[in-house]
Amino acid sequence: MGPPPTAGGGTLLNLGGGGFESGGGFVTAGGDAGGAGGGTSAAGGSASAGGSAQGGGAASSGGVAGGGRVGGGSVGGGSTAGGSTAGGAASCGTPGATRSEEVCRRWRCDRASRSEGTWNGNVTGCMAGMLDPAAAQNALRLLNLYRFIADLPAVTLDATKSQAAQECALMMDANNALSHTPPTNWLCYTANGATAAGRSNISTGRAVVSIDMYMSDYGNATTIGHRRWFLSNSLGPVGIGGTTGASCHHVIGGTGAANKPWMAWPPQGPVPLEAIAIPGQPSIDSTGWTVQSSSSAYNLTNATVTVTDNGTNKPVTTTTLGQNYGSTYAIRFNPMGWTTQAGHSYQVSVTGPSLTTPITYTVDVVACP
Repeated sequence: MGPPPTAGGGTLLNLGGGGFESGGGFVTAGGDAGGAGGGTSAAGGSASAGGSAQGGGAASSGGVAGGGRVGGGSVGGGSTAGGSTAGGAASCGTPGATRSEEVCRRWRCDRASRSEGTWNGNVTGCMAGMLDPAAAQNALRLLNLYRFIADLPAVTLDATKSQAAQECALMMDANNALSHTPPTNWLCYTANGATAAGRSNISTGRAVVSIDMYMSDYGNATTIGHRRWFLSNSLGPVGIGGTTGASCHHVIGGTGAANKPWMAWPPQGPVPLEAIAIPGQPSIDSTGWTVQSSSSAYNLTNATVTVTDNGTNKPVTTTTLGQNYGSTYAIRFNPMGWTTQAGHSYQVSVTGPSLTTPITYTVDVVACP
């Protein structure tokens, strides 16, 4: 079965497994010139908005009709409690006294404006124009919100990358198609936009709504690559471009240095329930909780996961994900017969034959009024 309709519509098409933070190349035809160890990787899964989806399949041409498809790339982002210039929290009240209160304040505040704004370009005349600056900040703020919840640093916009992403978005819109390697005979083709297409998440959804889509990451069961790039240590600065019919988020080649030994989503500590059951998107419970790392000490290959809630075992299925999508290693695990509930604390333990030290953390799910 395909995913339910989303707020912005769309399906996801993942990038290949390169562009990895340890110096991998950028995207080639369906894959990325390999990460740390080279090699290539086929594109990840896709799904039409109401059609069928295969986690490792290619995007179907009918996906656009459902409201758009999202193409993988590398995504990163970061967020601290930082200011609006970095896409951080707008001024909307006194910071919370506790981490839980601040997470909820940021969730309410940073999602208060999700306007897509007005695009001043034109497809017919191949005018890339500009994404409304307010829309670019709204998209960046959402990206940084997720990073903040994950205790990762904020990222900023890069004007040069954003211009390339804008030309990328124009090409996707003009051709009513998605490609990380657009051919030179495409309408509105530019070399700058084509380069950005190979280094971006690409979507027939608009720039702001696509952020939530990437975090849910439906249809990429073998990689969860978009989310992993959002949570990458190396993300940022980023470029964001968009039209009324497509968007590109330039994420590969970042210079971030968060140096987290591992990262999970949902992460340790207080997490709004709606950051798991993302409004308008398939829940993280259905697409999978994830743990990722680029440290050899935290090689997650063939790892297993145990989840308990107040001492009660909560069964999950665990899958090793493809390497070098924003991190060297990653796993996903899906709840079996249960769904995440606010007011519960889930203790997660990850063990495996290649893990030097087991990973343990607790997700405290909160209801944000």
